Amino acid sequence: MKEFIKKLNKLISIIIRTKNEEEWITKCLQAVFAQKDVRIEVIIVDNKSSDTTLSRAKEFDVKIIEIDKYLPGLALNYGISNSNGEIICCLSGHCVPTDEYWLTNLIKPLSNKEIAGTYGRQVPTENSDPLDVRDLVMLFRNESFIQSVDSFFHNANSAFLKSTWLEFPFCDESTNIEDRIWGEQIIKSGYKIAYVSEACVYHWHGVNHGLDRSRAKNIARILDKISNLKPKEDNSKNLKFTTCLAIIPIKGETVSFQEISLLEKTINSLKSTNLVNEIIVTTDNEKTAKKAEDLGVRFLMRPDSLSTSNTSLADVLKFTLEELENKGEFYDIVAVAEEIYPFRNKEIVKNMIELMLSGKSDTIYAAWEEKRITWYGTNDELEVLGGNSWVIKKNKNEDNVLTSLTGYLLLVKPSQIRKKSLFSSVTEAYVIKDPIAVLAIHSQSELERVINHFRKTINL
Repeated sequence: MKEFIKKLNKLISIIIRTKNEEEWITKCLQAVFAQKDVRIEVIIVDNKSSDTTLSRAKEFDVKIIEIDKYLPGLALNYGISNSNGEIICCLSGHCVPTDEYWLTNLIKPLSNKEIAGTYGRQVPTENSDPLDVRDLVMLFRNESFIQSVDSFFHNANSAFLKSTWLEFPFCDESTNIEDRIWGEQIIKSGYKIAYVSEACVYHWHGVNHGLDRSRAKNIARILDKISNLKPKEDNSKNLKFTTCLAIIPIKGETVSFQEISLLEKTINSLKSTNLVNEIIVTTDNEKTAKKAEDLGVRFLMRPDSLSTSNTSLADVLKFTLEELENKGEFYDIVAVAEEIYPFRNKEIVKNMIELMLSGKSDTIYAAWEEKRITWYGTNDELEVLGGNSWVIKKNKNEDNVLTSLTGYLLLVKPSQIRKKSLFSSVTEAYVIKDPIAVLAIHSQSELERVINHFRKTINL
């Protein structure tokens, strides 16, 4: 096949459709540009991405086409019509080739004039939902074959000659399954379709949705034990998030007493993990900014409008993130830590960041599990929120209550910050069990009292 490509000197145009793919586009393009023995151009067809997809894509040698109306076939046709290659490859913006020969394997069958199109294998990532694991493993087999009757085709990972597309363009009006419609045309016209298991990509979500989740989990566990259903080289662990931004929001002057600085302790707890790429102190106070600078971290002065009583944490985080992204700084996850928890456990901070970097959750927050009876409401209308106690009758709300300790550590994806929706989507609580670690100090007087208390206790 190498000789086939070199002889014809064929340029391959890779068409990648995107919409808000900031979590995957960098990994996708890194894998695409790592392909060997091929000459490529990459065309991004983007449908109004509101995240950093395009900013991240521009870090690569790509052509970007922006569209206002999205129909799958129309988007592909538009991208292909703006391409220069004799061979066309379609790739989803959230698919990542598993090796450096994905593309050569994918186009190899096209040297056979009877084969009009090829599509490759899709495998789940290490953290894929059980439903997706089941769907992908059972649909995309580990053995290549030729289809002369079955018209199944999948444009998340496909290829064909441009001359074939000129004869059989994709349906402009279909709202979905444009690839299946195309495959049906190909088969009815007497051509064949090749499924190439060696042309493999990681695909984070499945091709079917819904169905029985518990049953899917059992099937996924069974499938995971069958070794030959996995790619020869399973690099899915490399798809984990890798860059972490830490934001320390402080309103007013940072708290310190004698030789103890709460900001310094917070910075040290983050640095000790060796997982944080950048620490930013976002503040409205010049003394706090100077302290951050003295401690070797960057600061960002926020406007007065973000220091009012109505200002939320989400407002401050959104401002900080956008300021950095406007400078071309992009991160996979954001860690938020307030200086008010001087006794936070460094190992727990590390464990929480590692868990977030695995990509399983959109938000992870530190929490305290309250097992005692917890009430809510006013004195004349109190109701039990949860917990249990021998001093009162058992109640219907016996579950323990989780109290969020957002300032201890909050881990969130940038997309959640932009939406100012920190606790939506997949949210996970990380329970802190050490009562000393969750002690919060908000002022110098509180810090002084705590220090004096501990000194007296030690002297006793």
